[in-house]
Amino acid sequence: MKSFALMLIAIIVVATFAPIIITLNTIRKVYRMESIKEYFSVIACGFDQAGGSILYSQEDWKVSSWTYYLHREGNRYATYFMQFINFLFRDQKHCENSFYKEAEELKFTASWMLSKSKEVTNVIRN
Repeated sequence: MKSFALMLIAIIVVATFAPIIITLNTIRKVYRMESIKEYFSVIACGFDQAGGSILYSQEDWKVSSWTYYLHREGNRYATYFMQFINFLFRDQKHCENSFYKEAEELKFTASWMLSKSKEVTNVIRN
């Protein structure tokens, strides 16, 4: 129950202050002549990782990457979701490329992960 209450507080705080902070940081980036594109990329990456935590309980994996993994495991719904994500990004291999890139960043061998079955989830979580 305590974790649920903390999650609700976090959602309320983020929903309340995120628009203000993003606006102020965007103005600051413009004033300092820094890359706004890079800033928005970092924000998108953060939301993507939060999505991985919410959808799949995988805090270290992004939505695209883990969807590709589930697709390879034979999850039919993940296959449909992967096709939708690939369509959104206008790249037929977006999820696949994301998976291999992220596996490399997390020091996992993608081929090792794909050769394993459900035990990979337990290895990654520990």
